Amino acid sequence: MERAQSKVYNEINEFSFMKESFRNYIVLACFFAVFVLVVAKGVTHAQLGDENIYYYAGKLISEGKAPYRDFFHAHPPLQIYILSVLYKAFGFNIIAFKILPLVSTLVSAFFIFRICQIRFDKLTAILSAALFLFSYTIMFNSVLGFGVEIATMFLTIGIFLYFSDKKAYAGIFFGLAASTRLLALIPIFAVFLYSFFSEKKGFYRLIVSFFSIFLIINLLFILIAGKAYIFDVYKYHLMKTPSNEEKFSEYWNTLKLNWIVSVSFLAFAFAKDRKKAILFFLAPVFYLIFLLSLRKIFAYYFFVIMPFAAIVGAYSLAGIIKRIRADFVRKIIVAIIIGIFAWDLSSNIIFLQKEGFAGISRLQTMKEFVLEKTGKDAKIFGDDSIVPLLALETKRQIAFDIVDTNPQAFSSGLVKIEEVLEKIRKNGALFVVRNKQGISSIREVQNFLNTKCGFVSSFHDKKEGDFLFYSC
Repeated sequence: MERAQSKVYNEINEFSFMKESFRNYIVLACFFAVFVLVVAKGVTHAQLGDENIYYYAGKLISEGKAPYRDFFHAHPPLQIYILSVLYKAFGFNIIAFKILPLVSTLVSAFFIFRICQIRFDKLTAILSAALFLFSYTIMFNSVLGFGVEIATMFLTIGIFLYFSDKKAYAGIFFGLAASTRLLALIPIFAVFLYSFFSEKKGFYRLIVSFFSIFLIINLLFILIAGKAYIFDVYKYHLMKTPSNEEKFSEYWNTLKLNWIVSVSFLAFAFAKDRKKAILFFLAPVFYLIFLLSLRKIFAYYFFVIMPFAAIVGAYSLAGIIKRIRADFVRKIIVAIIIGIFAWDLSSNIIFLQKEGFAGISRLQTMKEFVLEKTGKDAKIFGDDSIVPLLALETKRQIAFDIVDTNPQAFSSGLVKIEEVLEKIRKNGALFVVRNKQGISSIREVQNFLNTKCGFVSSFHDKKEGDFLFYSC
């Protein structure tokens, strides 16, 4: 009789748990739906930026060329090889390319939710997904193919597997994350440190599986490209020109734009059982200290630590809510939090729809100009934020496959600007620059355009400024 009652009791508990779990997934699905609606405009609009370099690099790989050996590429290879598969399947399709970071972001959010489910509780899981998905940095960058979204996806999957006691599989995904963007190495190091002090056996499994992926990929490309791989991926970043003013500006802007996550993260100081979430706190701290050592940083660098910041913020908020004993007071506090969150979210959505996802207003006009003024075999060259995109849109080739024309690539000495300009002088190209930005800020380029090329046309974009076209 007691055994039968116990069985019924267990079945009722299991049913209740499944019902509650199902409700949580419904909430998460609603978050996903709102998120996709918010960022959908960004999927269909091309933007200026480094993502266009990576799209064109994917095209080159699909044609049989190898990064580092055949063209300069400043990051580990995994992202552009994934893009090459998409290019093979769809050709140049901006929606297909932008869905990749969007899906990566959603997968990250799912595993953030699952990490908090198994490590903490349902309230922390819901709050962490909301803080992550609806922070400005995540919404804006979720449709920009910088590669950090893919690295972050692998990272969050690895963290989930780590806390699911699957250390070997976790190491594999950490290896994939680091083979996508080196920035992922800092939070991975934090996990290694945490694992070393908490359980030695799991630590060794983690380390071995990580290096089995990361070292194999590195050694493979050293064999393919030789020292060019080491120079492009590692040495280049040590040779960048420092910019402390920009660095602290990016810190401050990120804190302001993601102020709810920032304040929630700092509330960890008041959390009761901090030891349980210490890994998620230390990873961003290590990362932010590391960024101070870099010569130059960009806003999207902060994407990688947003899962950790969201988890810590959610853990802190959940702890505050649960400590309020009076039901009426708790409801008021929750209502205030939801109100603040909704106000911040609506402000971000309005800005993203009007400005963030507006795209390039003169792109179609510039595309038509290139098609009209150049033949199918013509080469184009110039600013890396726009030229790779124009080349893909018009099916023109970038001269000598020099896709990444970031001034830092030239100032580092890894790409010789004098040699590049001499090749263009001999072979000719349509040279596209932005006024006093990017490659046009280099003195040798300014002299070359003024003496060896003829000005053809300019296009003014209300948001992005002037685009200048020269025939060389």
